[in-house]
Amino acid sequence: MPPMNEAMMPPRRQYDALNQQSSPAVTTEMPIPACNMPRRQNSSDDDLLFLHPGPVDLIYGAETPLRTEVVARHLSSVRRRRKRINHLSLLGSELVNPKGLFKLLGKKLKKFNVKELAINQIPSMNNEELISLAPFLNATKTLKILDLSGARFDAKALQEILCFFMKNPSLEVLVLGDNECVGDEGAAVVSSLQEGRAALRTLSMQGCGVGSSGVASISKFLGSCPSLRMLELSNNMIGDAGVELLAESIKSQSCQLEYLGLNSVEVGDRGVLVLADAVKTNRSLTSLSLQNNRGITSFGAAHLLKSTYNTQSLQSVLAGNHVLTNLNIRGCSRVGESLLKLAEDLLSTQAMATHQVIRFKVSKYTEKKGNGIVLEGFDSKLLPHILSFVAQTNGLSYLFQSIRSMPPLHSQYELSSKVEEVKSNDFLESLKTPKRTKMVYELFGSSFPRQRSIMRHQGGRRANKHEAPMKSLSCNKKCKNSLSSKK
Repeated sequence: MPPMNEAMMPPRRQYDALNQQSSPAVTTEMPIPACNMPRRQNSSDDDLLFLHPGPVDLIYGAETPLRTEVVARHLSSVRRRRKRINHLSLLGSELVNPKGLFKLLGKKLKKFNVKELAINQIPSMNNEELISLAPFLNATKTLKILDLSGARFDAKALQEILCFFMKNPSLEVLVLGDNECVGDEGAAVVSSLQEGRAALRTLSMQGCGVGSSGVASISKFLGSCPSLRMLELSNNMIGDAGVELLAESIKSQSCQLEYLGLNSVEVGDRGVLVLADAVKTNRSLTSLSLQNNRGITSFGAAHLLKSTYNTQSLQSVLAGNHVLTNLNIRGCSRVGESLLKLAEDLLSTQAMATHQVIRFKVSKYTEKKGNGIVLEGFDSKLLPHILSFVAQTNGLSYLFQSIRSMPPLHSQYELSSKVEEVKSNDFLESLKTPKRTKMVYELFGSSFPRQRSIMRHQGGRRANKHEAPMKSLSCNKKCKNSLSSKK
């Protein structure tokens, strides 16, 4: 019986570098018919692959051993019906004849325009098996997703498919996780992807034995690949030197990276300080994971959090990085509980828009400092004028509510430049003069939003609700006539 097609199986596993740490869900394969089963029964089983029009998905699970002749029969059926294979997966399958199967795939897959190939968690895939796939990989121009995680090949085998890395224009996702044999030399081969013209969006090399020299090749590729959005380098001995190289690439304007995974990479405070400096200027990175790095202490974590939430002043809070909302430092045992709690609080802003993140940080800052501290952004000479104006128009409490609910107000108005226009030794005495009072109101009236009045139509015009109703013109004429008659 053939493997289940797309209509009979759960949705395919999404190739997202954020979820590479957990093992993929294994798709269960239907029992494979015995070799002595009549050919007519095999033919009817193969027809199950073509119940629906369009490309075919071949997904083999791990329940039963996978024989080479079964895969060959399925490929022949697809070829005979002139179909295209969209997705081919070997998810933890037990291969009866690994060498024969990979030779078959390297020879036959060139004819089907395969878009996704996943050979996941197959320890029997060594150098020889990957080299057997070279005829297909070096010739394909349609493959978008390649997952070779959990294998045992090294840089020599990757060198055999160098043509694939240098000339494939369509590859978007490359996963080589959980293969310590790749090393720095393998990272250098992978970094030759299209030499700056790659369409790659996700690169996962988690647990690939990459060191500082391998990260040097990856960081150079990162600066020349603006399409890359996710980079997973967890469980590698990168250290402070490797993180510093990555931080320099993140500062580049061409870098549009959104996720960077650096869990368990032996980084300390030195590398984190350089990374914090890069995060201050980067406005594309939304998620940074630094879990289980014991070298990070409270000193380094404080500087990293300061790049996104600097509580030195209200202006520093507004000037922080509000794009990086997922800063994960869980499992760093030398970081204080207060900083871990602050990082958890900031994680709650992941689903918020940028203006909502700003308001969350400002409200958190004012709760800690008190409402009076919100006036620190204005010149001290202007505070009496501001308090007087707001108290006369909307009330003193509205001043604090307006500033607290509208954080951009602090950075949009520079009132200190207009101090010279209002000069008086005694502010209260100056307000007794109507001309001076009018000038003060005009000066600050355009800088603060007035409380919205409840309006209603009256006599064909918009009027204030609390305004006394106007008398009609005819009524006014009657009053004048009555007064004149009395006289």
